[in-house]
Amino acid sequence: MKASTLGRFTVCAALAASLCSAAHGEAALGLHAGKDTQIAQYEEFSNWLGKTVLYRVTFDSDDSWNAIASPYFLSATRQWLASNPQRHEVVSVPLVPKGSGSDTLSEVAAGKYDSYFRQLAQNLAGKTGAPDRIIVRLGWEPNGTWYAWSAVKSPDAYIKAFRRVVQTMRSVSKDLRFEWNVARTGAKGFDWTNAYPGDDVVDIVSMDVYDQYIHDWDDLLNGHQGLAFFRSFARQHHKPEAYAEWGLSNGSHGHGDNQAFVQHMHEWFVSGDVLYAAYWNTSSGGPDAAIEGRDAGKVPNSAQVFKSLFSR
Repeated sequence: MKASTLGRFTVCAALAASLCSAAHGEAALGLHAGKDTQIAQYEEFSNWLGKTVLYRVTFDSDDSWNAIASPYFLSATRQWLASNPQRHEVVSVPLVPKGSGSDTLSEVAAGKYDSYFRQLAQNLAGKTGAPDRIIVRLGWEPNGTWYAWSAVKSPDAYIKAFRRVVQTMRSVSKDLRFEWNVARTGAKGFDWTNAYPGDDVVDIVSMDVYDQYIHDWDDLLNGHQGLAFFRSFARQHHKPEAYAEWGLSNGSHGHGDNQAFVQHMHEWFVSGDVLYAAYWNTSSGGPDAAIEGRDAGKVPNSAQVFKSLFSR
């Protein structure tokens, strides 16, 4: 076998077959389009591109423990998964509610909130109809300081909490898969590898990448713990890589209608064993660079480059 083929075989052997279908060749098309209670916008994007969106990225509420345990959009999740047997849902799950105290992660690790995560696993398994096609993106972007579960001050507390939740949820449903995710630009000087929970509780590693807070493509690729470093990390741990969020940025620190960024990202995706790559196609969240739909229009040139490249 060629080295790339052997790498894909090693990765796929560790995952269910349904998760590995996209690892052989180009990354599966993913998308976050807001309004998690609806799926029509994903069909519209598929029609615009001429290629089917297979991965939907959603966000569980961090308003309370009860909100975390009972995602408000699961009827749409069930509809999404039933619409196509190749479709998956990536559910971004908070480790703790917003406003939690500094000791809450330690309490999660000690099992104080196990009942909520058991309920969450029961809901994901029982209300969706296809738990084997659900990926739990647990405690995402821990290398930043903007979420209550940040690992920056205490990586050990984050790791122990992550591990406890995975073990608790797997005790309810062994079909669920777990994704560990970092932001390309997190807290300055923080080494996100110190927050890695361990190969036994992680099925997929992912990175969120936006065309902002960077100088240029070389900075994004080869800068401190950039894309090249991330790919090496994924291969070292024999995990498929994914990009749960990626996109252009019209923010004050972004590069706007940057066609070269789209071109480079496409080349990056096809050069590795990428499970899926989900574009951030909404005006919410900061980047404000949707390429299709009512929020689109601010990056028209890049939208056409995206359509040309990703419709293949």
